[in-house]
Amino acid sequence: MSSIKSISDGLVLDKEREAWLQNWLTRFGTWVHSGRIDKRQTSMIAQFMERVERRDYPDRPTCSDDDGLLIQRVVDSIYRIDVKAFDMLLSRYAYCASDRAIARLYHENSEPRIMARRNGMLRERKPSMSTCRREVEEILKAAEYLLYQPLVDAFKNREKEAILKRNSKNVLTSLN
Repeated sequence: MSSIKSISDGLVLDKEREAWLQNWLTRFGTWVHSGRIDKRQTSMIAQFMERVERRDYPDRPTCSDDDGLLIQRVVDSIYRIDVKAFDMLLSRYAYCASDRAIARLYHENSEPRIMARRNGMLRERKPSMSTCRREVEEILKAAEYLLYQPLVDAFKNREKEAILKRNSKNVLTSLN
């Protein structure tokens, strides 16, 4: 359990695992943004891409189609859990939106809600921009945490399947 550190609000990945995950998500974001993904393959991403303005980032590393489809299956699980978190992930990794820009949009779309004031009294009000920035940061960290282990497992399973496939071919050819 050394890859997970406990903090007061929840769980976070250590720096090494966070860097590994962000590297793959950045490559996936470039792959999604490049238009390699077929709209029939995932309507959720296609719907989001239609709502967001396109930009060109030619120097960004991209992943292969096989890697992209594998990551897409894992990322789609976030969509089933929380659509806002999914949109934030795509904004960050596919469209290179800063956390502040994501928080600004989150703030613009936020509804008034019951919040505690400094004196402890509860009152309905719209969250401040700094509250929205903190919430966006927490949502993105939680989404990345939820993606890490399933993504590692997906890559390992694909590797095991490739080895089994290669070994089964070797067994069949050695019988002759």
